[in-house]
Amino acid sequence: MYHMPDSRDRLKSEGSDARTRVVVDGRGNEWQVREVDTPQPWAHARHCLIFSSSAVVRRLWSYPDAWAGLPSRELIALIEDPRQSA
Repeated sequence: MYHMPDSRDRLKSEGSDARTRVVVDGRGNEWQVREVDTPQPWAHARHCLIFSSSAVVRRLWSYPDAWAGLPSRELIALIEDPRQSA
């Protein structure tokens, strides 16, 4: 089993409001994770997390407020549950 090193996790700052993290999953895929406002009428919530890799983008509507402080494994686990992402 691949050991996901926490040292490859990093927090990026993109402006004063945007929080972005880069994490690596158990398969070695790098994911950029960022929180965005969703003011559109079709949105399920006021904010969502966007997980983007080189092959796929996933949107997560329900997530902990303190997501940016979660360990990498716990953050990746949020999108591994198919009931959570859209």
